[in-house]
This record gives sequence, structure tokens and C-alpha cells, in this order.
Amino acid sequence: MILSIISPCFNEEKYIAQTIESFLQQQCHSFGLEILIVDGRSTDNTRNIINEYALKNPQVKLVDNPKRKTPFAFNEGLKAAQGEYIAILGAHSVYEPGYLQTCYDELIKTGSVGCSGRVITQSAYNNIQAMLCEWVMCSVFGVSSLSFRIVKEGYVHSVNFPVFKKQVVLDIGGYNTLMERNQDNDLNQRILDAGHKLYCTWKTSCFYRPPADLNKLFFYGYRNGFWNARSFKLFPRSMRFHHLVPFLFTTCIIFLLFVGMIEKLLFHSLYGLDLLLLSCGFYFFIACLATIVSIRQKFDMRKLLMPFIFFAFHFSYGWGTLKGFLRKEN
Repeated sequence: MILSIISPCFNEEKYIAQTIESFLQQQCHSFGLEILIVDGRSTDNTRNIINEYALKNPQVKLVDNPKRKTPFAFNEGLKAAQGEYIAILGAHSVYEPGYLQTCYDELIKTGSVGCSGRVITQSAYNNIQAMLCEWVMCSVFGVSSLSFRIVKEGYVHSVNFPVFKKQVVLDIGGYNTLMERNQDNDLNQRILDAGHKLYCTWKTSCFYRPPADLNKLFFYGYRNGFWNARSFKLFPRSMRFHHLVPFLFTTCIIFLLFVGMIEKLLFHSLYGLDLLLLSCGFYFFIACLATIVSIRQKFDMRKLLMPFIFFAFHFSYGWGTLKGFLRKEN
């Protein structure tokens, strides 16, 4: 039996070698391994690195993704995969040597069609911006308790970096190519709608690399928020209420600021602005509590900046969702 890894990438020269090494080091006894790196025609040295590995390791194969978008990459991998099982693994992550075997074993044991391991967010760098990105994305307040970075062991509504039964994914039509992002949420929901189960095990782990600086973190939030809005409009069943929380937060701030300024100009009162300050004060109180929790887990003075990073990340995320809702669909 063969298990096929499908890993999309684009301009990943900094990470791709480490990722492929973690694939090659997988300790498997129930299946042979096929490694499909699906590249969106990278313009850096990524393809050369993949080809060098392929020359030395026949199980490593470069698959071309001319349309470059992630869901197309997954579907190209599905078409090329020879395995009865597939593993959808990211090029920004590193996997424990027993990751695939454990996920496969737990999939069989639990009667699931998809199983993932615990996702541990861990920056590749130790500078202040990279660490702030890691701490924010490890926080329940930062990304919610339902995020794949926080989710507990057990049956779940979504799996990231999973092992799947390939035929199940084919039967529901593969990945939705209308979804430039959130295609995994959409796929997972269609699997659940078909009557199957998904499982997350903490018997194995992978290490997810968050954005390396704050600009990338805020843009990541904005893009995720934007695609959340598109997902709510096109495929609402794939989304959850927690995806809307940053949107409600940002909209509330903008509304109170607008009403407060109009009120001040026309009526010379400050009730709206006072309510805005009260709302922001409550937000920063919760953000400070989340920061204290993080500091108690591991002390670092740099964490004192976290409340402000929380605010900027959530506002960027919500702003992206607002823009997504306002954008007209073609």
C-alpha cells in the first residue's frame, strides 16, 4: 500500500529543504511513501532544490501547478497520487518522524476518514517580531479555541495537515477551486456532510511556522478575513461564528468612532466616544489577561507588547472581512 504526500508550495526556498527532509525521515511500516511537491512555478530556487532531492530520492516528485492557486495544487496532487491514502501537508511545517504512521493508525482505530496530529506553532526565528507572531497565534484570545493551532484531541469539525482516505476526497469532488483560501474548511465540511468523521490525535505533532514579521502577520489576518467573507457568501456551512468575531470587533470600533465624531460636531456631546473608549478599555483588559496567561506559561518581557499586537491583528482580520463583504462577486 502507498500513502501519497501532497504538499503545495510557491517560492519556499527558505523552508522547502527542511520540509522535504522531514518527509523523508517519516518512519512508516504500514505503507510505502510517495512525496509529491506541487509547485506553482516558483521564481526563486525552490524548484531546483526539489529537483535535487528527486534525483537522489525516487519517491520525491515535482508536480507542476500552472494555475498557482492552492486548491488547484491539491487537485493536481490528487490526480498524480498513486496512493490509497493521501496526506495534505504544508511546506511551512516540519513533522515528527512518526507523524504519518500515527495519523494513519488513529484514522483506522477511530473509524475516521481523516486524521491529523497536534499542530504546534513555532517560529523559525528568535527576533522580537517573529516571537510576537508566534505568541499571538498560540493564544486562545489571538486565534480562538477552535483554531487548528489550539484544537484539542478528539473528533473535530476540521483537520489540518491530515491523512485522508483518497477515495472519500475524490467522491466529494476534491478541493473547491473557487476558494483561494479556506478550501480546507470547505472540504472538511463536505466530508462531514457526507456522513464521515474527522479526528485529531495528540499522539504526534507537527510544527507550523507562523508569519516571520508583523507586517506579514497583519496581512495574513487581512487575507484570512477577506476570504472568510467570501466563504460566508458562497459556502456558509463551511464557516463558524468565531470566524465573524474580528469582523464584529472592527465594525463596532468604526461605527462608534463615526457616531462619536458626528455626535461631537452636531450635539457637542461625547457619549459615542466615551462608549468607544469603554469598549477599547474592555478589549485591552481581556488582552492583558491573555498576555498574563502567556507570560505565566513562559516568561519573556517582550510579551508586554502583545496587547497592542492583538489589537492590530484582530482589526486587520476584521477589516479584511468587512472589505470582503462589501466586494461585489463577479
